[in-house]
Amino acid sequence: MRVRASPRHDGTENYTARHLMVLEGLEAVRKRPGMYIGSTDSRGLMHCLWEIIDNSVDEALAGHGDRIEVILHADESIEVTDRGRGIPVDIEPRTGLSGVEVAYTRLHAGGKFGGGSYAASGGLHGVGASVVNALSARLDMEVDRHGHTHAISFRRGTPGTFTGNVFTPASGLRRTARTPVARTGTRVRFWADRQIFLKDAKLSLETLYQRARQTAFLVPGLTIVVRDERGLEGEGKSEETFRFDGGISEFCDYLAQDKAVNDVLRLSGSGTFKETVPVLDERGHMTPTEVTRELGVDIALRWGTGYDTTLRSFVNIIATPKGGTHVSGFERSVTRTVNEVLRSAKLLRVAEDDVVKDDALEGLTA
Repeated sequence: MRVRASPRHDGTENYTARHLMVLEGLEAVRKRPGMYIGSTDSRGLMHCLWEIIDNSVDEALAGHGDRIEVILHADESIEVTDRGRGIPVDIEPRTGLSGVEVAYTRLHAGGKFGGGSYAASGGLHGVGASVVNALSARLDMEVDRHGHTHAISFRRGTPGTFTGNVFTPASGLRRTARTPVARTGTRVRFWADRQIFLKDAKLSLETLYQRARQTAFLVPGLTIVVRDERGLEGEGKSEETFRFDGGISEFCDYLAQDKAVNDVLRLSGSGTFKETVPVLDERGHMTPTEVTRELGVDIALRWGTGYDTTLRSFVNIIATPKGGTHVSGFERSVTRTVNEVLRSAKLLRVAEDDVVKDDALEGLTA
């Protein structure tokens, strides 16, 4: 007796290449926003704002511009203005698009992936900007550069122009005004897409204040103005300005909750080190290559009468709340130095054990 196999009914025989979905460009961002901003709640909305602000901060870090303004408009749009160099408006030869369109419509495009435009960066200029553009119902851009204001708008990532609420798709920048040649800067205003974000997703003004204050401490000489024009819950318009010329020395005093035992100590230095990393060669092969890295360190610390240790660490002005090798190295160095000073001053006898880390860091703010 022969047994005939039953036909499969799991759909395998109908699964062909036409069932594969190809998402290109910003379409993938809109399809899976959580992959890029973490979530579509209030945290994701704040993340979009950080991306735009960080681009402006990176300009200030590079020595271009000393003022950033953030405006929360009554229509729920958010505007960020800086006095940096302005996003390039000339044509990028490989795409045939203006620099603004490349930065705001192409993922992994920008001035921070090489080429020396930025020595240090806290943002993802290109990745962040394009993601914010994709997740915005509308985004308006103005760039002051070369004696003109260059403008372009986007609707859900598509470039064009708005006439009232009517959108017309179109590529290319338009010149809207003449400006002094020396004036440069970028203005970005975006409306988060409520088709993407949750209805109760909203910006936290207090969180924005905290981030602006922290950034102003870390970039001395930078002025950050935050203006809230929403007038929420019967409150009037508000404005706060953050600027700290003393940098992290002032930050250290601000963080301290006790009476100081000593003045703030400021330590800084730089150096180089070598490491072996995989690098793509001319043949497209990943090859282990020894590269030289530059490293700068800036530390402010002081001890107080309290018992708690307050330590804040950053890499390229990005907070590292979970620490890292830089924090571990700092703690070891402080502990070692405290022991060396105590022994040289004969306050710690030869037979006595070294002071442990917890005791050395007691009352420390850094």
